[in-house]
Amino acid sequence: MKTILVLTDLGKKAENAALYAFRLAEKAQSNVILYHSFTVFQSVAVPETGMWPVDDYEQTKNESLTQLQVLANNLRIQSEPGKFIPEIDILNGTGNLEDTVQEMLKEKNIDLIVMGAKSADVLSHLFTGSETNHMIDEVKCPILFVPEDYRFHPFKTIVFATDLKKAYPEAVSFVVDLALINCSQIIIAHVGEGGNFSPAGCLKLVKEVYEYPNVSFRQLPDGNTNDQLKSFITYAGADLTVMVHHKHSLIGELIPGSNSKKMLYKHKNPVLVLPDI
Repeated sequence: MKTILVLTDLGKKAENAALYAFRLAEKAQSNVILYHSFTVFQSVAVPETGMWPVDDYEQTKNESLTQLQVLANNLRIQSEPGKFIPEIDILNGTGNLEDTVQEMLKEKNIDLIVMGAKSADVLSHLFTGSETNHMIDEVKCPILFVPEDYRFHPFKTIVFATDLKKAYPEAVSFVVDLALINCSQIIIAHVGEGGNFSPAGCLKLVKEVYEYPNVSFRQLPDGNTNDQLKSFITYAGADLTVMVHHKHSLIGELIPGSNSKKMLYKHKNPVLVLPDI
């Protein structure tokens, strides 16, 4: 993992997700980009008074950069002696955030996107509703959602929730790379019924193809998928929950409707959403 992109709204809780990303970058020996998408208000003609002056582009851009620099400096002073110190770049801009992120993925060799969450809403920080869904649908990069006030600690247990409809080799490779950072335990949790890929094949992929031995498999009981997964994550003491997203995958079933967002919204630990590439 070379570069972590942090999408921040520069709000009160923005520093927590950025610090989480910074600590992860220390462990993974990666660099960090802080990005803020700002809005520029154009001058509006008011019939009674003429022109109503508002912030122009340059002023808003510079204010955004100043706040990003403060955030970057706050992260740098929290670096721990003797550890790898990530480089921090700051960027900002206007326009469609999804399009901007797509361009940065091409130009900056970004491996992971980190987003903070307000309150218990793990999937809402910069986006709401359909915008969040569209971001996950279209941006082909792992996205890590960090709950409000959650503090980073090295991953000891990673739960990889899968529907076993396919092998998901790219996703498995990314999970193994994360596990290697701290020699984490990977628990592959099968949720739902059936599947085209066997548990034995899944374990073989991790152990033999990616040569990572610290992995086990768990079949979750039948029942409400959200409840079963949440209960198991708590039981396993997971530091990170991982899912793969495509239209007919587990997370594809969890995300689209308001009821199906409950697991991710109320989840107290970070959730990593991987694209099905």
